Amino acid sequence: MTTSSIASSETITPIQNSSVASSDLNALPGSTVQQASLAQPAPLIPGGQPAPGQLGQPAQVANADGSFTTLGSVPQASGRDLTTGLTVEKLLGGWTVVSGAEQCKLNLTQTAKSGTSRYRASTPGCGLNGLKVVASWQLVGNQVQLFDENGDIVASLILSGSQFIGTLAGGQGITMVG
Repeated sequence: MTTSSIASSETITPIQNSSVASSDLNALPGSTVQQASLAQPAPLIPGGQPAPGQLGQPAQVANADGSFTTLGSVPQASGRDLTTGLTVEKLLGGWTVVSGAEQCKLNLTQTAKSGTSRYRASTPGCGLNGLKVVASWQLVGNQVQLFDENGDIVASLILSGSQFIGTLAGGQGITMVG
């Protein structure tokens, strides 16, 4: 008998007057448990800018393995207007990429990368393993994708307010502000 024939031939009666019990789960041996909380968005002041003191605060992002990385103090966002849709032209120039306690300068240009549909990018003097190999970039919808010289993707970031958040190819969380 298939799942669809079971669903169509049987009627399930709801349980009446029941209660649901809940309890905390025990931690697995050798693991640490972190209490997750949903952060409230930064309050806005007239003009659509976050209230003073909201940017520049330490932030946490989830890694691919389920752990969290504290990004340290994310630099203040510049005056780029990213609210009316993203274009290549709005993204050109210097950005700061933060991962953990490390920061790198990322330069996005509109110079075509030979043999691709992407543009050239660079991270001069960057010490982050996944980011120091950036050679090109492209904009796909609200996502910025960074590539190495071989055309392999090294990072994907999505627009979140006035900054981009994402991960390096190895799962390490990053934030890009300009």
